[in-house]
Amino acid sequence: MLIYFVLILLSINVKPTKQYILDKALALFNEKGFVNVRLQHVADSAFVSVGHLAYHFKKDAIILSLYKRLKKKQELLLTEFRVLPLFEDIDLLLHNMFQLQEQYRFFYLDTLEVLRTFPEIAEKHRQLLRFQRQQIQFMMEFNASRGSFIQPHYKEEFAELSHIFCMAMDNWMSYQYINGNKSTEVTFYCNDLWSILRVLFTDLGMPEFRQLAHRYL
Repeated sequence: MLIYFVLILLSINVKPTKQYILDKALALFNEKGFVNVRLQHVADSAFVSVGHLAYHFKKDAIILSLYKRLKKKQELLLTEFRVLPLFEDIDLLLHNMFQLQEQYRFFYLDTLEVLRTFPEIAEKHRQLLRFQRQQIQFMMEFNASRGSFIQPHYKEEFAELSHIFCMAMDNWMSYQYINGNKSTEVTFYCNDLWSILRVLFTDLGMPEFRQLAHRYL
């Protein structure tokens, strides 16, 4: 009982940090969905009054801050990926992207609602998607140049395929939920995305893939 009252006193006297509030908000958004969380829920979870929270940190600012964190992490993954996107690097990117989507699940499940509500985020996300498609297209061109992927049949083939690949990468979790499968696993995620690339494998690429990820075959 004494410990309980001490914790209450600490929660009253110690002002929560911005990082703490964002982490609490993120957990709530992931659990309940973006549209179902009010500022009062965040305040209760962070042990502050809703008035204090609203004065310093409105819901719009919370969403924007969380998206900026997500965008920064994804840009870093894609920038590092471009250095030398061999098959093992492709697989690492897929695993990292899945973990990022699990961490910010609310955004990938409620993307359209977030973008409709916050035009500033919508523009930033369009920029991120363009960057992502460019990196994936570069990956395809790089692996074609080293003989692991077939050469494109026409000029825009890799541009079109990178568009499809990115759609699958970003919307996989939402598709799983729509189909009633909320128990998502990274192995299934990676397998589905590798299946898009398998049609590009050459006689050199297939053995390389088997050595890397025999569990996906």
